[in-house]
Amino acid sequence: MFLFPGRTVRILSVDGGGVRGLIPSLVLTEIQRRLRARGKGRPFHEMFDLLAGTSAGGVIALGLSLPVREKNGAFSRTAAALDISEITSLFTERGGEIFPRGRLGNLRSLVQAFGEKYNAESLEQVLDGVFGDATVKDALTNLLITSYDIEKRNPHMFKKRPQRNGKVDLNFFMKDAARATSAAPTYFEPAYIDSVPAGTSPYCLVDGGIFANNPSLAAYIEARKIFPHARRYVIVSLGTGWAGRGFTYEKIRDWGYLEWVSPRNGVPLFSLASDGQSVAAVHQLSRIPDVEFYRVNGPLLVGANEAIDDASADNIARLTATAMELIASHDALLDRLCRRL
Repeated sequence: MFLFPGRTVRILSVDGGGVRGLIPSLVLTEIQRRLRARGKGRPFHEMFDLLAGTSAGGVIALGLSLPVREKNGAFSRTAAALDISEITSLFTERGGEIFPRGRLGNLRSLVQAFGEKYNAESLEQVLDGVFGDATVKDALTNLLITSYDIEKRNPHMFKKRPQRNGKVDLNFFMKDAARATSAAPTYFEPAYIDSVPAGTSPYCLVDGGIFANNPSLAAYIEARKIFPHARRYVIVSLGTGWAGRGFTYEKIRDWGYLEWVSPRNGVPLFSLASDGQSVAAVHQLSRIPDVEFYRVNGPLLVGANEAIDDASADNIARLTATAMELIASHDALLDRLCRRL
């Protein structure tokens, strides 16, 4: 399968965005519905040759490739443990556990200026409940999950791929990969994790959005390594929405450091860098001759909060409405995609 020359390689790439990961999960639900209506009932891990994700997108990619544990205790090589509907429920039903609000909401924003906004224990409990002791190497298809090593100051990629030329990628628990790719600076403390089996030195990792909030370009490069003789790369890239508002000259002209990193302003230094990287990746991939690129993203509806941690019922409803609007506005593109898959 992996070395067959001249084949078309299919890649699914999902952006980061915290609780806004609900949007691409609902788009995937719609893609699944349309495919089943066409008599195509294969799970996503069979449909795509590589799953890639950053932050919430990384959790989605890991979830789609999580194998079911069989009666003998081994992990299945073919059956997925989670359906996209179960992954969607992580945002709709468990988001409040990961990002608790309550009476401390305003205080948390103040604390965020001086330390992490949330205790990571709830996030870790949710991830442990979902992924258990499954490892990245147990994944049902090729994987690329982004994070950033802040000690080495290098991107760190969690990978499941065929091994060649004697090189062996380190293995990690899926829950640790999910924790690392979701460790958004100022929201959660870095993930301090080790490989499986344990290595000589743990890794200190933060959210892959530091360099690739949209990991589709990184996914394309990885796919070229895995499938060097492919004739075409079909890339499905799903975003988590963007804020319709920008920052005017009058507003930012006198900003100092605190305003540029203020949580009340949406941490603009980080969010603008993420937006810029994402747009650049889309521009570049759209112009590569052997890439067939499908991008589904758009502005958040009025009232939807661009903050990655607003898991309130009202915002979940607005994010759901945003996803429905994206599906409607990309109807023709989704139809073309489903014919292609």
